[in-house]
Amino acid sequence: MKREIKKDNSKGKTFLKAFLSFFLLSFMLLVFGPSEIFFANVTEFTFLYQEFIWHMLVIAVLSAVILSVGAMFLPRLPYKLIVSISFGIAVAGYLQVMFLNRKLDLLGLNPEGYGIEVVPAVLNLLIWLLIIGSALFLAFAKEKAWDKLVQYLSAFLLAIQIVALVSLVVAGDEKAYVRPAAGLHLSGEEQLVVSKEDNVIILILDFMSSEYVEDALKVYPDAVDALHDFTYYNNAECVYFGTFPSIVHMLTGVEFNPAITINEWCAQAWDNEMTNQFYDYLKNNNYKINLYTPDAHMICGLNELELIQDKFDNVIDVAQDMEVNEPLLLKTLFKMSGYRMFPEFLKPMFYTNMGEYADIVTAKKNAVRHDNAAFYSRLLEEGISGDEEHNYFIIQHLMGPHQWTTGADGNYKPDSTREETVKGCFVIVEEYLKQLQEVGAYDNATIIITADHGGPNNTDSQVCFFVKRPGETHEESPVTNAPISHCDLLPTVLQAAGCPFEDYGRTIFDFSENEGRERIFWISRMNYDYPYIQCYTGDKEAAGNVYNGYCYTGTLRDLLQKIEQGPDIISPMLEGFY
Repeated sequence: MKREIKKDNSKGKTFLKAFLSFFLLSFMLLVFGPSEIFFANVTEFTFLYQEFIWHMLVIAVLSAVILSVGAMFLPRLPYKLIVSISFGIAVAGYLQVMFLNRKLDLLGLNPEGYGIEVVPAVLNLLIWLLIIGSALFLAFAKEKAWDKLVQYLSAFLLAIQIVALVSLVVAGDEKAYVRPAAGLHLSGEEQLVVSKEDNVIILILDFMSSEYVEDALKVYPDAVDALHDFTYYNNAECVYFGTFPSIVHMLTGVEFNPAITINEWCAQAWDNEMTNQFYDYLKNNNYKINLYTPDAHMICGLNELELIQDKFDNVIDVAQDMEVNEPLLLKTLFKMSGYRMFPEFLKPMFYTNMGEYADIVTAKKNAVRHDNAAFYSRLLEEGISGDEEHNYFIIQHLMGPHQWTTGADGNYKPDSTREETVKGCFVIVEEYLKQLQEVGAYDNATIIITADHGGPNNTDSQVCFFVKRPGETHEESPVTNAPISHCDLLPTVLQAAGCPFEDYGRTIFDFSENEGRERIFWISRMNYDYPYIQCYTGDKEAAGNVYNGYCYTGTLRDLLQKIEQGPDIISPMLEGFY
């Protein structure tokens, strides 16, 4: 009888030890990691905490129980091996999150994914191997010490993370748990509606640098053949790196002021004499103005959309019936948590691009289609329709090559290349132009195809810029190196709409080949000579603390020389957007 009791106790301890090890790992990866990511970035997400946490918790507990029961019946040697490896990974992952991670781009802003630096990655891997190796060594050389270490350290790490989790949940903002039943939002109901009379259309392909286009043409020489009526400006300055503040600057002409808060600058940019006059001119000339972009924070910060309600006709106040893609939500959070927890060499496997979490929650009706393939699908299914009552100024913001998940045919392809994605983007643009022709809206339209920004890697700093004026036709697309800038968009739009434009400066058509013009390129950077700052959301540290300004005259080559020499201007930021 005593032997049976001892045997039962032994089995119980065997199960408990395995469970603590397995549950520590599953809890970190599936519960605490996603929770910490969620609460640290709650303003960026449209899903709610309760929409994923119970699923994650059940999976974490069940997986730990199943693995523990299975481990109980293993021989001693493989049992110690599996439990030690699980325990070692959990401890190393905890240290990775707490001490070893460099500043991570958790929200997936870089389309090229996570870049590994070999020396730090090797050192990081050695630390992981040392921790896992130590656990294995103790298991076979000091079994009693190993027994206590696995049980007590697992329990301790679990306890401190459970306490931290409770603190996060209790202190969580209301928006983490409640989705507004109604409120202003950008409607996509008329996303494929254009005027049968006059249109000014800006297609913004996010992150489409001139270098991206040139590299894609080497693989797909016919990629932009459909744009033969467009003039290509191969020397176009985006002024700012980043969708914020670029989109706001493109649509208001107001220079970013890093010395004030993001919310203050957004309010000033959208509500001033020149911006108000620009939109009044268009509306007085019978223009409907529709902006299609998925993220209101990019254009308003934390201000309500009331800020732009008088300017854009598709800002509406109607309750939205939202749909949550639960499999995508769980998969995305698992990847983000793994990216945060695992060593440098494995991070590229788990890097989660911003587009992956942007599509988790969508409106069942009237959603703005921002993803390339989703927009293309709707374009093919519904088609463009014409409105005979109004002229239209349309700003169509698509994902572009910011996320490499578009195949060369324009459809979704998860493992696409940059060149395929660029080609796919222009397939979508070609279909859009073809349908404009079919409804009789192409010839009279002014159409600009550009990007909000290029990349941060110097050679991809400038953006693609194609423009077609009403009645313009060519056998082949003319190319010019005229030094244009996003600063020239507002006068160009006003001129195209038949409105007064002289107060807003020169249009892009006023600049000539090889003209000398000083321009400036701004990029946010971390400068350790300046103090750290908070993100505008107030819940995390900003990725940059200064804006570096590079003044140059000439082409991209001249900009690259300036970047090599260092910034001409360093402007400290009060708070960061990213």
